[in-house]
Amino acid sequence: MAGNSINACFDVTSLGRPFDEAVAKAIGDALFLEVNVVEGFGGFPLNGDGFMDELTLAMNNTCDVFMGVSVSANSPFSEAFSLTRPYATIPFVLAVSDPQWQSLGDIPKDRPLGTAMASMGEMQYITWAQQQPEGQSWVRYPYPDPIKMATRVLDGTIAGMILWQPALARLQAERPETEALRVIDSAPIPGAAVSVGALVSSRNGFLRSEMDQAIDALVADGTIDALMAEFGYQGLAGE
Repeated sequence: MAGNSINACFDVTSLGRPFDEAVAKAIGDALFLEVNVVEGFGGFPLNGDGFMDELTLAMNNTCDVFMGVSVSANSPFSEAFSLTRPYATIPFVLAVSDPQWQSLGDIPKDRPLGTAMASMGEMQYITWAQQQPEGQSWVRYPYPDPIKMATRVLDGTIAGMILWQPALARLQAERPETEALRVIDSAPIPGAAVSVGALVSSRNGFLRSEMDQAIDALVADGTIDALMAEFGYQGLAGE
């Protein structure tokens, strides 16, 4: 009914915002649709208070799709919305500056770690640490700001930091001093990753189906891989 265009909305504060827009435009090209970019909203508290209300209003009035959402099995979205297939699966990583460390296990237990506050990576670390004997895990300092956390790694206050890889990619693109940071193996902590897709109204099953087919095609022909490389993202296309 919208003709040959769709309105794609974004969380204006999302770390993956530029990447998500590039994917939306690639999906539009694959479906011969013009993609109208709508900034949407953002800046909600860590508990997400108010997000679902704003999202419902936007999806009912402005947005055909909302890009850059987690499409995990335990999604918090109601039955009013449908999730597309993931177009990328991007990990949380452990970044350090000490050149001698190759994995988390190399870091002495008396050195603290930083974690991105209220993130999946932080939750994974907490779950693992709670299962360890006393004294066999690292002290954790949660940080709401990745810039400050990176500064503390570089000045030696904390040994390393666990954060979503796009946050590290943005830091290293914008702040030359963070080029000294490098990713090492997070073992013995199990890996954590976010599968990223889009949200569509459940009333628009046709659009959801078409987007799924477009995502499959863009994964298969290497378009998503190329976009991930362009933005410096690690992980896998699709999944």
